[in-house]
Amino acid sequence: MQNPIAKNMNGQVATAKKLAVGSALLGPAAMPHNTEPLITAQVTAAERARQNCETGRGVLRGLRAAMETARLAGRALAMFVRDVLKPIFGTEYTQAWDVTGHVGSLEIPASVDDLIVLLNTQGLFLTANPTLEIPVRNITAAQLQIIGDALADAQAAVITQEATVGELLAARDAAFEALVTRIRGTMDECAQVLSPLDPRWKAFGLNMPGAEQTPEPVDGLMATLIGPNAGALKWNAPARAKFYHVFQRIVGVDADYVLVASPDDPDCTLEALPANASIDIQVSAVNDGGEGQRSDTVTIVTH
Repeated sequence: MQNPIAKNMNGQVATAKKLAVGSALLGPAAMPHNTEPLITAQVTAAERARQNCETGRGVLRGLRAAMETARLAGRALAMFVRDVLKPIFGTEYTQAWDVTGHVGSLEIPASVDDLIVLLNTQGLFLTANPTLEIPVRNITAAQLQIIGDALADAQAAVITQEATVGELLAARDAAFEALVTRIRGTMDECAQVLSPLDPRWKAFGLNMPGAEQTPEPVDGLMATLIGPNAGALKWNAPARAKFYHVFQRIVGVDADYVLVASPDDPDCTLEALPANASIDIQVSAVNDGGEGQRSDTVTIVTH
């Protein structure tokens, strides 16, 4: 039976943690190249790199929101200035508008780069024509400078953080690539130490290579509410399934999924479900080789 390595990061971390348990059980004499401390250190490094990346992305989201706020403020001020100048230059674009920063159109640009240029040019125009300023409405060269600088600073912060996130993403990917290499190396070392049917493979969270192959993943899971507190489940029977595990998690109550049934056939009825609740359901197929991958989650909502 094969022991495939999970494609997703959560699965890789979970696998490595189980491998660390097995390595500790066998001890460094049996697993000198993949000891529990070595595996755990690599898990910690990968999780820290992922957390750093997510933190950096959170900062970037905040900076982008701040830039959007600054962009909207810049567009609003640029629009006020344009409208104040319309009695002088006209309500339609002509080349006379070019000196104010409106070149080719009276539209207020949406892009940050173009808006910064417009705010700067409008500011230069009002600096040269101070009698057109309206201080009580904050339509001044000084205010254009303030708003334009704030937008430029917000944009610079976003660009800097984007580069930082790129570095953090690369570091995360490198850490998980190293973790996968560690997982693969630990599995290879297990194969040198353990026979194909040695039950100690289970201590590593792994399938015994000599055992029957586990079932295919369950798919096509459907859930139907058949009463105020009962649900009917049905799914497609995967290859090599002998029986099934049905798991449920009451949203807001259960921290993890709980095994609630083990039917022989690809259907099941869940009774005595809590009222006014959302219950997430997953199903896996099982045989003598072990348990296959769980199905996608479906949700039952009771009355």
